[in-house]
Amino acid sequence: MAGARAILAAMAPLILFEDHRYRDFLPLAYWHSLMGLLCGRKMLMDHVTFVLRQPLSGLWMRSWIADVTAMRCQMPVNRPVEAGALLVNGRWLLDHAPEFRAAPYVGLCGGDVAYIACDAKLAAAVTPEVLLDPQSAARLAGDFPSGEVDAELAKHPWDLTAHNSNALRRQWTGDDRGSTGNVSSSAFLMNPDQIHVGDRSRVRPTAVIDAGGGPVYISNDVRIDVHTYIEGPVYIGPGSIVKPHASIRAGTSLGSMCRVEGEISASILLGYANKQHYGFLGDSYVGNWVNLGAGTSNSNLKNTYGPITAKMGSRALDTGRQFAGSIIGDFVRTGIGQLLPTGAVVGFGAMVATGGFCPKYVPSLAWMTAGDSSKTDMTKLRVVALRMMQRRRTEMSAEEQMLFDRLPELIEQCGV
Repeated sequence: MAGARAILAAMAPLILFEDHRYRDFLPLAYWHSLMGLLCGRKMLMDHVTFVLRQPLSGLWMRSWIADVTAMRCQMPVNRPVEAGALLVNGRWLLDHAPEFRAAPYVGLCGGDVAYIACDAKLAAAVTPEVLLDPQSAARLAGDFPSGEVDAELAKHPWDLTAHNSNALRRQWTGDDRGSTGNVSSSAFLMNPDQIHVGDRSRVRPTAVIDAGGGPVYISNDVRIDVHTYIEGPVYIGPGSIVKPHASIRAGTSLGSMCRVEGEISASILLGYANKQHYGFLGDSYVGNWVNLGAGTSNSNLKNTYGPITAKMGSRALDTGRQFAGSIIGDFVRTGIGQLLPTGAVVGFGAMVATGGFCPKYVPSLAWMTAGDSSKTDMTKLRVVALRMMQRRRTEMSAEEQMLFDRLPELIEQCGV
């Protein structure tokens, strides 16, 4: 069996796919493919190639996110496969290279497809649309040799935040240690063999980087300001700024070009997010181009210390977790002093300024104040989005503009 796996890993074209559970990652999945979500310091697609030590040959996903993903990743999307291809579920939180059965085979995890090893007949039977439909995927497993495999598939965004510390440790290699940036002689680096400071990055006086509990990876062009505390494992992406008196706690990943202050714990910010003022963010997943107003804070623990329930649209979902913060969609803005209840979900493009606790679920494109709730004007939201991007010297691509314009229709269909 090990030999069969080695042949597949070394020679098989590797394709990552989305399945029907992309809906459980809304509102984040409106602007991102599942494989484009961050976990640790890598997107899920890059984590798979890191663990399997094999480059991707392509991606399979929903048609309405395909063009954007192809543009962002510069990779073939939704191309047909041939005999010999290995299709792997993009939600698989790999911590080691598994033993893939020889083709034809459909590996299952709790009824969901974890991977498919294709011969000619199976390659002809499987398409992106088949894997996005649970009934069609189940028939596929019935028509070909199949069986349960030992796999952990993320089912919701809070599974990624819970896995983040493990991913940060797994993605660290011995080659990462060391500094090519400017680290002040009066900064404190604890366990420096587990710290990376990238090119042109600055760690200013009195900053404390504590890698005693896990590695700290600081990318290129980062600024770590005075009187900051960073507790590993942590990832800070290119161009980000950690402002004075910030406390970045274990299990946190900051994507590219974030601006942060206050306390952030066990959270993932996808990138280009502003949390430039005081306030607490814990066990949360935050999309691109989010602006959290001064004093915005969330709850990540119930007063009963019991399991947390989240609400997505009309569905109440038991997270099964004692710690679960907020899921905040892309292009969300919050007002000064905004409070987010335990397990809150804030939809794509929402503006929330209630002056206190908002509802546990805020629909996508909502405009919510203390006394009123209405729907966001998409023309105005587009203007705001373009302004936000221009401030970071970034432009919305033609593919992203087409997706942006379709979002009201897609949000209506998906109901989140």
